[in-house]
Amino acid sequence: MSAVLEHLKHPMAFAPNAVPIMVQPVQQPVQPMQQTPPVQRLQFQDVHSEPSSLSPTPSEKSFRRETTGSTIASALSTSSFGLSESDRSMSPIESPTEGGQGFSVQGRVWQLCQQQTGCRRVQAALDECGSDQERKALAEELLGHVWEAARCPFGNYVLQRFITLLRPSDCQVIIKEISSHGGRAPTQLARHRYGCRILQRLLEQCRPEQMEPVTNSLLKEALQLVRHQYGNFVMQRILSHGTSAQQHLLCQVLEPHARDLTTDQNASAVLAKALVHCRSEDKASLARRLLSQPGLLLASSKTRHGHQTALALIRALEGDELLEAVNMMKCNMASLMQCRYGRVVLRGIPALGECALPREEDTDS
Repeated sequence: MSAVLEHLKHPMAFAPNAVPIMVQPVQQPVQPMQQTPPVQRLQFQDVHSEPSSLSPTPSEKSFRRETTGSTIASALSTSSFGLSESDRSMSPIESPTEGGQGFSVQGRVWQLCQQQTGCRRVQAALDECGSDQERKALAEELLGHVWEAARCPFGNYVLQRFITLLRPSDCQVIIKEISSHGGRAPTQLARHRYGCRILQRLLEQCRPEQMEPVTNSLLKEALQLVRHQYGNFVMQRILSHGTSAQQHLLCQVLEPHARDLTTDQNASAVLAKALVHCRSEDKASLARRLLSQPGLLLASSKTRHGHQTALALIRALEGDELLEAVNMMKCNMASLMQCRYGRVVLRGIPALGECALPREEDTDS
């Protein structure tokens, strides 16, 4: 009997302790879970200073990478060269010292030009200069590095900005340094993705007599450059900003090859420019050469790259030759109206104003 009583006491001794042992593991995880939200909130507060349009991420680095990428895309769509004012005001990845007011680029222009953020700093400093002397002082820091800057993905923007803001006489050192790399240096830059931009800005901003040695070098390889994906833009600037003699020389190069050049996506743009900017006699001669090629006017009117040349050709004609071209377009109006670019040409000819052209919404599918 005493053994039975002892047996009954034994489980009773463990029963009170069994419940706390089972409950303890359930209660303990609750404490760390309650502490987690404050830690997460502190992390988001650190990066919440970034633009609210971006979705928050746990990493500040992720915020900065995404912000910089979106700003670069915006810059490319809003500026023909360089960066817009709104792009400079964004907060790129930089040290607190460089991001503060009073940041100076003096003595560091070339070093900064080779960096994405640095090139923006130099451009901003140029815009803030109060005199030509201040801008010239910054530009002189690039001397000895012009050739490298012209071909640099970041430095070319700074060099373009210097050219557009400096006086033409102050740009002479840039022209001189380019020419110092040999007689074919201009044509090498014209074929370069970034270098072609430098030549365009120089042709636009500098006096023709300043650019004469460079332009003469480019005209020696005109037939090759007008077909080039980058060189054609430089040749267009010669036609729009060069002297009458330079325009005439280029027209003489283009005219014998007019038919082949019209079908070239790069050279056709140069032909269209020549038919707009050259002297009247040069435009008329080039237009007659194009009109004399059987079927060329109609064929080019239906293509993306040729229709602007066709339109410029018709506008350059006069008298009987203009009447011939207009009658040709009238006879082929049905086929031209079936093509998007053909309709653009037809609507751009004033002599066809009396013709009942269908509305654009009636022809677009």
